[in-house]
Formats: sequence, structure tokens, C-alpha cells
Amino acid sequence: MRRAKVLTEDGTILRAYLHSPGPGAHPGIVMCPGFGGVKPHIDSYAALFAEAGFAVLNFDNRGWGTSEGEPRQELNVFKHITDLRDAITFAESQPEFDSEQGFGVWGSSFSGGLAIVTAANDPRVRCVVAQIPNVSGHRNAAKLFTSEELAEIRRRAAADRLGRLVGQPPMMVPMFSEDPDELCAFPRQFPEEYREAIESGMWNNETTIRSLENFVEFEPAGWIPYITPKPLLMIFAEHDVCTFTEVQREVYEATPEPKKLLTFDGGHFDAYTTFFDQTAPPARDWFVEHMGVSPNRQSVGESVGT
Repeated sequence: MRRAKVLTEDGTILRAYLHSPGPGAHPGIVMCPGFGGVKPHIDSYAALFAEAGFAVLNFDNRGWGTSEGEPRQELNVFKHITDLRDAITFAESQPEFDSEQGFGVWGSSFSGGLAIVTAANDPRVRCVVAQIPNVSGHRNAAKLFTSEELAEIRRRAAADRLGRLVGQPPMMVPMFSEDPDELCAFPRQFPEEYREAIESGMWNNETTIRSLENFVEFEPAGWIPYITPKPLLMIFAEHDVCTFTEVQREVYEATPEPKKLLTFDGGHFDAYTTFFDQTAPPARDWFVEHMGVSPNRQSVGESVGT
């Protein structure tokens, strides 16, 4: 694994991990974390994909982790869509990637939606995996937030827009909160691994109010008809109360072939931990099946830089 810097079209630098299975050029996978996530949270997936014969670029979204971008901690749907395509362009220029074989895209939660949109629009993408994806912000928000919380998001977002115009800093809210009456990105959720990361100072438990507004409005389902004929694997948690299972299933059923659905008997955040062995190997196998990589190929263990 080596560290890389992805230059976006507006000059913002996205910092990435680049995995390679060894010398030469390989089919590529580009991936990024979900809402609030950072690249170490998902790098075990990248390492597994590299062991199977892929070159993998795993980057922090702008404004998050070690990537540049202001405001910090802001989910900016429109820029994140173009950033993912800029990341593919960067990968094309790197010797580890065989761009003639095209790219797979992998995304989880919010970035699962990004992967869907990118696969629908970018001809360089051959294959897509969307894990616990936010497929419909409007439908999901009606389940994630109460009507009072949605009204408060709209009220604060309007005030935030006025404030930004006169130079005030962005209005912030927690990602998770112990207080059931406090507005936050994921109400009534507080995964233990995030609690530990917050207490250790390794993770910032806040986001902008505009992030919530953008999260509510993001509608990847509108791009779903345009993915075909690229193969789509969706992976759902049967007890997801962040990106709700019933919303994902409804969108999946309206998705044209070729497609495949896998589920696991856990919640949203369990995908990365308890159920890693039920989410990561099927994603790897999907890319292997549809991108022409030998399933028996293993990493040669050679470092490609630091």
C-alpha cells in the first residue's frame, strides 16, 4: 500500500490509499467511505480486493479525514459525485491500473449511492457494488427522522444559508448523540466502535446542518435505470435503521438486470465488523466474476511505496 494524492478539477487534494497486488497494471476498483466515514474504516475491503488481483484506490471524501476541502465535515453531494469521477481519472494515470480493462466502483451507505450514480453515468465503470446504500434520501428520511426533526433540519438549513452569506461559520450538529432530544445525523444510534473513536479523539462527532439537508435530498434511485447493462450487486442489512432495508429493497426490485441481492442478519454498522466476512468476500467475488480477474490470484506481498 502507498499513499496518494488525487487532484480534483477545482484543485482540492483528496488523500488516498493505493493498493496493488504486485508489479504491472491491473483492473481497478475505486472506493470511498460513507457519510462521516474515513478511509481506514473501509480499508480492509480494499486490501481484500487487492489480494484478488485488483489495484484499488480508497480515498477520503473532501472535507473529511485527511483530504482537503472546506467546510470541514460537510457532505456535499454534488462535489462528491465529481470527486469520485476525478478519482477514477487519477487512477487511469497510475501505473498500477490497467485503464483499458475499466473500473469497478464500491460504495457503502452514502457512498453506495455515489457508486450507483457514477456507474450510471461514467462509461469507464464496468461493475458496481453498493453496500447498505442510501438509495432514496426522501424515502429514507421519512423513516430516519420524525416530522419534527425534518422540520428542524429545514429551519436550521435556511438560517445556515443566510449565515453563510454574511460570513458566519457553518452550523454544526452531532453525527450521534446520547440525548434523544438533540438533532443529529443518525438519531437513536450510537455504535460502540464510534463511541470509542470519539473518546480517543480519533474521530470527529460532528457535521454541518447542510450535510443533513443534502443527505435528505440525495436521490440515487433516479439513476438506477441507467446502470444497465453494468452488473450491480446490492448488499443489505436486514435490520438497517439508518438506510432502511425496505427502502433499499423497493429500489432494488425496480432495478433492471443484471443485478444480484445479498443480505445479512444485522444492522447498518455491523457490515464493517461482525458481518465483514458476509459483505466483503461476495463483493470481491462480484468484481472477479465481471472484470475478468482470476479468483486464484493472490497478493505477492510486494510493497509499492510508502
